[in-house]
Amino acid sequence: MKIVLIEPRATQANVYSKMHMPLIGPILLGTILKNRGHQVEIYNEEIYTPDYSTIDADLVGVSILTSTANRGYEIARKFPKEKVIMGGVHASLMPDEALKYCRQVVAGEAEEVIVDVAEGRRKEPVVAGVAVQDLDTIPFPDFSLIKGLYIPSMVMPISTSRGCPFDCSFCSVTKMFGRKYRFRSAENVMAELDTVVGKVRQFFFCDDNFTANTRRARRLLNIMRKQHIGRWSCQVRCDAARHPDMLNLMYKAGCRVVCVGLESINHKTLKAYQKNQTVEDIVQAVDSFHEKGLQIHGMFVLGGDDDDAGTVKETERFARKHGIDSLQMMILTPLPGTRTYDDLDKQKRIFSKDWDLYDGQHVVFHPKLLSALELQRAVFRAYAGFYALYRSIEMFLRLKFRNALVIVMGHGIVKEWQAYNRGMSWLPEQKVCCPQK
Repeated sequence: MKIVLIEPRATQANVYSKMHMPLIGPILLGTILKNRGHQVEIYNEEIYTPDYSTIDADLVGVSILTSTANRGYEIARKFPKEKVIMGGVHASLMPDEALKYCRQVVAGEAEEVIVDVAEGRRKEPVVAGVAVQDLDTIPFPDFSLIKGLYIPSMVMPISTSRGCPFDCSFCSVTKMFGRKYRFRSAENVMAELDTVVGKVRQFFFCDDNFTANTRRARRLLNIMRKQHIGRWSCQVRCDAARHPDMLNLMYKAGCRVVCVGLESINHKTLKAYQKNQTVEDIVQAVDSFHEKGLQIHGMFVLGGDDDDAGTVKETERFARKHGIDSLQMMILTPLPGTRTYDDLDKQKRIFSKDWDLYDGQHVVFHPKLLSALELQRAVFRAYAGFYALYRSIEMFLRLKFRNALVIVMGHGIVKEWQAYNRGMSWLPEQKVCCPQK
């Protein structure tokens, strides 16, 4: 059977948006189907967009996030409906919507059901995925299935765990993977790394919290340190800073950047997000990461009910004051399936359900303490201030060459965003005050 899997293109939204790092999910499923004996091709539209009219496949699988859902539906319409299946976070949480464009939706983790779905043994419209309990049983992803991918130039994603117990109000991770952590063994992760070390420039551990299990993390880090795998980055929570010995191990094992969900410098907002951390925790964590030589990609979520325009500006000032190396300011986005979506929808505060806007960079709801337009402009100004070109010169003179490069990249992306979204016509205030000619 010839099977084509597709990851639709994403919006160009933040400073890391131009990294060629595909989602692991479609690659794992493609690898499973290839090992089963099927002919598999994967198209990631950020890397290569084919002429879909020339594709003759027995089965087409489209994996969608909320921000790529509309594009995914557009692709699905190019094929006979009976040949199309859909999956991914958005399809899993909005299966009835996705079913308008495909014969079946696989909701949740698909590794243990994809063969039966592809080969026609599962015929129900919505196939419930099964949470994989032993992650070591999943094959290593075969990135060579992605058409047009030049592997040496990519940042290779490595997934070592699933699940998260924290259940932040704006996050859909727990709806997809549950609130219980599941981990691959350190030996299994290292076996995968052994197959790709030397073939790529750097790795990104895409777990929501790489150091969630500190004992396993230390074991893996010790093995990685001995094997000299090269430079890598990962996502962690602030509480990783409570273990200075582990931070030392991370640096010695090749970690140079930690992506940290700082979320807010507003005490009330942190409590509302159910983040289980304080501003004091954030400051201490930032200082500890820097002390150990780790650069910080600080991730904030702005627009909570206790945030105003001053909160956005103070966030940028905080990032600069504490030397955060790169900054990601996501606008609070009511992703389907989250508590934030349910609350805002019930309050009739969501004014747009155009999924193209659900990328964390567009306001799609009415904030409480400022208008949607004010929030949008405040975030844009804060981005423009942090990624001002003069700051790249400052960083260069201080011999912080990576920071200088990131600021130049960020400056370009901010300008691109401004040009593409000039007029901000999706905002209700703009529709009233500033109609487009």
